[in-house]
Amino acid sequence: MTDQNKSPKKLPDLTFEEQMQRLEEIVEILDDGEAALDEMLSLYEEGMKRSQYCREYLEKAEQKVTLIQSQNS
Repeated sequence: MTDQNKSPKKLPDLTFEEQMQRLEEIVEILDDGEAALDEMLSLYEEGMKRSQYCREYLEKAEQKVTLIQSQNS
């Protein structure tokens, strides 16, 4: 398991894949249910921020693909 006390990098400093990996780690920790409530709340908040970042990243990627397709049609 990862070091839970390690402070995460700022969101943009991580690749999309690293963001997803961290989200998976957070879900695993929260599902385990053994962390203190304050830590769980902090992890939940971090997870929500990372989730939003990933959603926006995917939306931008989808827009780019759509633009490329329309330019090549």
